[in-house]
Amino acid sequence: MDQMANTAALREALNRAVAAYKEGRAADAETICRTILAEKQDFFDALHLLAVIQSTVGHWNEALLTYDRALAARPYHAGALYNRGVTLQNLQRFEEALVSYERAIALQPNNARALTNRGVALQNLGRSEEALASYERALVLRPDDLEAFNNRGVALQELGRFEEALASYEQVLAAWPDYPDALTNRGIALQNLGRLEEALASFERALALRTDDSKALNNRGVTLQKLKRFEEALATYDRLLAMRQDNAEAHYNRGVSLQELRRFEEALASYDKALAVRANYVEAMNNRGVTLQKLERLEQALASHERVLV
Repeated sequence: MDQMANTAALREALNRAVAAYKEGRAADAETICRTILAEKQDFFDALHLLAVIQSTVGHWNEALLTYDRALAARPYHAGALYNRGVTLQNLQRFEEALVSYERAIALQPNNARALTNRGVALQNLGRSEEALASYERALVLRPDDLEAFNNRGVALQELGRFEEALASYEQVLAAWPDYPDALTNRGIALQNLGRLEEALASFERALALRTDDSKALNNRGVTLQKLKRFEEALATYDRLLAMRQDNAEAHYNRGVSLQELRRFEEALASYDKALAVRANYVEAMNNRGVTLQKLERLEQALASHERVLV
């Protein structure tokens, strides 16, 4: 078969792979891509589609290797650079994800999705001001991007600008009233503004939509604590910990509720569990010391407080 005919055959096979992927037959699409690549190892479109398929099924490390192969064949493909960034983000490799998004944006300055995800990477790196600017740029390009509005609210919240964060969440919820993430984040903003009953109602709405939302459950418990409804807060933390025992914050907050209920032995056990998950949890270590004082175990209390000071 001459080169032109071979290229046409590979292109036809790629079209079949794309059709299979769109029809939900990812395994068939992957098989076709691998057959193509056995013939032509650097066929960019087959590599790119294979990487997308691997990402779809959560095989992030494999997808990253395939995106790197694709980009070796075509280094300036904005879509592949963006998708590589998403893959790195899912691997919690935020510095590298940011570099990939920056390269995609340099090629496509009006890529709103890349700007939004760039903001997510920056937030995870603790660079909230830059993240906010990235979301603002994305929203100029796509004013109806609810995810960007929600993330903008989170960035504002991290900067202590709670009224503005609340306004961002309200804008999301006006368009999508049943968006659980926005309801939870709205509750956190209200909590920080001292509007506790409204915050509680927002968490309740989020949990009605997504019963296993650990962020909403934990913050519901915190709000109930602030309202001095400690038994209800305790029940909320127990519900959360029944789903996930490795949540240090929930163990700690459970300990706070038990301490307020003067159930000191149980509070101590909760703080110990929090510290088993996160050994350097200063608040848990400090409260452990206070609880030991309440139990008149003064030498252990002193040792606990000294660990805070180290």
